[in-house]
Amino acid sequence: MKILPGRHAKDFKEAAALAFGEVGAMDMSIDVIDMFASMTKTEKLDSEADRAIGSAVRNRYGSKATWWSERWFVPVPKLHYQGRDIPQLIIELNVALVASLSVRENDGSRWLTLVGGAGKPEKMMIPMVFLYALLEDDLERFCIIARAADYTTWEVPGAKPVRLSNKFTTALEEILERQPVVDWLDKFGSQGRCLAPLVAGSLLGLVFQDTSPALQPGKQMVTTDILTSALEGMAFQPDKAREMVRCAAPRLRADMTLEEAIRLTLQKGEGGE
Repeated sequence: MKILPGRHAKDFKEAAALAFGEVGAMDMSIDVIDMFASMTKTEKLDSEADRAIGSAVRNRYGSKATWWSERWFVPVPKLHYQGRDIPQLIIELNVALVASLSVRENDGSRWLTLVGGAGKPEKMMIPMVFLYALLEDDLERFCIIARAADYTTWEVPGAKPVRLSNKFTTALEEILERQPVVDWLDKFGSQGRCLAPLVAGSLLGLVFQDTSPALQPGKQMVTTDILTSALEGMAFQPDKAREMVRCAAPRLRADMTLEEAIRLTLQKGEGGE
């Protein structure tokens, strides 16, 4: 546990900002962690926190020190993209314990803040075919091989079984009903923006795979109307899609395929040069 003199967190928002700062994710939105909140409410985490706080206080101030604490468990997700074999979005979820303590000694009391990990990291593997099915409200295409009160496991051809928290899956479905995948990834900060073109490109390939062969994304030459329609098909609002195409227009070429143009447009939309 890292010990910081003084009181650095008075509520969950301040605790989250402190936890994000400790791992270099200062630009991650606090909104993104709501979908992971249910995974931090366990008796095991509470017990670990009690032991960690008690050990840190006694090691620093002796066995006779007493304290009062307020603590928060902050889910801190880290994103990865795996492109080989079957493309997957990987979310490695760590839980940070942030505790604000008032420690009482013979000569008075003082404030401390403790920051450290709690519990074991949890890794969620989300194949792009699974994410695409979720976007299409078509998870029924996958067989459920295990179901519990908190988790469901699906069989996904070509990938390891996908085991996800039920509350996480429900939250993700609700989020993606309201906004495009790239907007959701943007809330993860720079790590999400770096992966957004890869994820969107992979989903785009699945869209074309399910449409008429006449589209042939690798061969079809791009036009602004086709490009705008493709972005609208990825759940961008028409005005947003037109603005993205306008910004990317100076970099588009007449011989560019639609898939290349969409990747370039997404990169420009995320602030690329």
